[in-house]
Amino acid sequence: MTNTHAVDDGRVQHTLAKVSAAGYKLTAPRIAVLRAIHAFDGVFSAADLEVALHQAGHPLGDASLFRTLKLYTDIGVLQRIHGTVDCHRYMVSTHPHAHRVICTQCGRVSEFAECGLEALISGLEAQTGYHIASHILELFGVCGTCRATT
Repeated sequence: MTNTHAVDDGRVQHTLAKVSAAGYKLTAPRIAVLRAIHAFDGVFSAADLEVALHQAGHPLGDASLFRTLKLYTDIGVLQRIHGTVDCHRYMVSTHPHAHRVICTQCGRVSEFAECGLEALISGLEAQTGYHIASHILELFGVCGTCRATT
């Protein structure tokens, strides 16, 4: 995590505007969570966020913390990262629809926007009769840095 005093206030203000535009109040706990999430470099867990909030003097109960994480995920402020064995982690959303490659050794996450699944989805819609509204694509492997150290 970076120093919370070094958080880019422009990013925080942009995100606050997005929350407000979605029709939600900008309460002190929601603002504290936004400042904390923008202080992370990359992914973080709910436990990491809880520690950061406590250290910043803004402790939240578990229910409030998870409701806020769900809200921010629902409106596209955060992306939830699914793990293979560990708990969910989160990262600030950089694309409206992004996919990730996750290192199974160090946890590094790289995003990519184009997945090339459009033809497959179209075929699945025709085959199943479903209208597929969204999808999640997360790939797991070992990043170049971890491969170089083994």
